[in-house]
Amino acid sequence: MKAMIFASVASMVDLFNRDNIDILMDLGYEVTVACNFNEGSVYSKETAKQFEKELRIMGCDTVNVPVPRHASDIYGMVHTIDILRKDMKKKHYDIVHCQSPIGGVLARVAAYPFRKEGTKVIYFAHGFHFYTGAPEINWLVYYNIEKLCAHFTDVLLTLNREDYVRAKKHFDTDVRYIPGAGIDMWGIIDCVPDIKKKREEFNIPANKRIIISVCELSYRKNCETMIRAFIKADRDDTVLLMCGIGAQMDMLKELVDREGVADKVIFAGFREDIIELFKIADMFMFTSRQEGLPVALMQAMACKLPVLCSKIRGNVDLIKDSEGGYMYNCEDVDGFAEGISRILDDKETAARMGECNFSKISGYDRNVVNKIMKKIYVSMGEGNE
Repeated sequence: MKAMIFASVASMVDLFNRDNIDILMDLGYEVTVACNFNEGSVYSKETAKQFEKELRIMGCDTVNVPVPRHASDIYGMVHTIDILRKDMKKKHYDIVHCQSPIGGVLARVAAYPFRKEGTKVIYFAHGFHFYTGAPEINWLVYYNIEKLCAHFTDVLLTLNREDYVRAKKHFDTDVRYIPGAGIDMWGIIDCVPDIKKKREEFNIPANKRIIISVCELSYRKNCETMIRAFIKADRDDTVLLMCGIGAQMDMLKELVDREGVADKVIFAGFREDIIELFKIADMFMFTSRQEGLPVALMQAMACKLPVLCSKIRGNVDLIKDSEGGYMYNCEDVDGFAEGISRILDDKETAARMGECNFSKISGYDRNVVNKIMKKIYVSMGEGNE
């Protein structure tokens, strides 16, 4: 039996599909991982290439696919379909498991002629581009494309309630809800960082409070609002630790320099010790404009952090306002600034929020998700017997 795991970029495979690869291999599948191992990832090129080497050591085959990042790149999309279709024709996959808005469409188009030969197609929607409050163009384009592609999708997985309800009502396919990609609860619980050493790494004095953010530095993640709210809160006892890389990094650094808060805002870059950093922080801040079901937020909750986040799809699945934290409109600089002080100035409430978050997130443990995914893979295999 053979299966393909496909995503636009290497980081999406690494962050969301490592367990899926293990499950498929344990079920006896030969697994091929197809994605862009060269660019377009929140990982550096070196990290992506190292991940590709790790996959090969595990016994996976890999296919480098230069997936375009923009729907306007027609040539790139046709080229991607051609690469995928040639590989599918050669290997005769039993399962093609794809994800990401552009990548998911291209993979399903590529797999279409092989479905009559028995190939089953799973699409994991990590958050539709059409959602409550989305621009009209998103509904005109992405909604109709997804509705069409649903006709040649065997199972459509959604990870938040808004997407599930909408797809179940409007799409002609087997739609299922899955509680995210799963987080390693026990690994998080067992993580005990050297707090003094971590603070020293960033030159953060012991008497300073830490607001942590983990996200791509992009328009979608809305980091400018976060920084402006932090500036407006005007706290000398607090630093903002921003973990991530992205297209807006230079712009955000210029903003911080211009506003004279370079000594309070720390750009940590891409980190592999996120859980350790969560555990030295006092609160998690997340002002994103659009989410599916954010892993960073789930990890922060598992680390018992109170949360200050935007009131959007995905976030509302995880946080209830005033219970696990405070929620505001994603552009509400004044609200977020107020929320910073509300959390930091009330340690008792902050601790209660952290415990509430820890209790709630236990249902999103990777073992829960893996059991669901195994059942899906087994059912797909039975259909090909």
